[in-house]
Amino acid sequence: MNWNDAAQDLLNSILSGTPRPVRDATESEIREAAERIAESEDKRRVGVEIVIAAWVSTTPEAIRPDLPRQMERFGLDPEEYRHLLDA
Repeated sequence: MNWNDAAQDLLNSILSGTPRPVRDATESEIREAAERIAESEDKRRVGVEIVIAAWVSTTPEAIRPDLPRQMERFGLDPEEYRHLLDA
């Protein structure tokens, strides 16, 4: 599956804040989830929106309340993704 540059950059930004001991596992988990989402939507390429959906869906419930703050750090508006955050 192809990834556009912006999607890869966002994934790298997310991973930069992930503790080293779990970084590789987190990358695999988000990457696999993103590619599953893209395939289910009949897309040939993973974009930013798909990475965000994968990131939210793979984040444990206990730390999900911190995602809006993290999104803001990356220049994202958490309100645009409220439907994912509240799911």
